Amino acid sequence: MPNETAAELLAQAKKDYGTPAERQERQADARVQSGLARAHGAEAAQAPRGRR
Repeated sequence: MPNETAAELLAQAKKDYGTPAERQERQADARVQSGLARAHGAEAAQAPRGRR
């Protein structure tokens, strides 16, 4: 592994993490999911609860 060329390392990184455009798309999707989770959490906190 220590003797890998820069091109080999770049190819491995692209295989592992995708292209910059793919990473950006995944990041945008993660932001949407995070926002939905936050909104659903806020709704759940406001929901009436059963008897205590």
